[in-house]
Amino acid sequence: MPYEVIKIDCGDEVICDLCNDSYTESEETGGCAIGTWAICPKCTEKLEEEPDQRAGENETFRDFVYRLRRG
Repeated sequence: MPYEVIKIDCGDEVICDLCNDSYTESEETGGCAIGTWAICPKCTEKLEEEPDQRAGENETFRDFVYRLRRG
C-alpha cells in the first residue's frame, strides 16, 4: 500500500520549540536548529550541545525558521 504524503502549511507564525516565545514579529537575530526543533536566540545561549544548524550572520530567527521550512 503506498503512503499518502500530507503537507501542512505552518503559516507565518514562528515560535521557539523550547520556550514557546513568539518571534513572528521579532527582528532578533540568531537561533539554531537541532533536528526539527527551532530554538530561539535566548534558548540557544543555554544549550550544552552543538546544534545541527545555526542562523546566518545578521539573519533574524524568524527568517531562519522560514528558510528551514522551505527545506
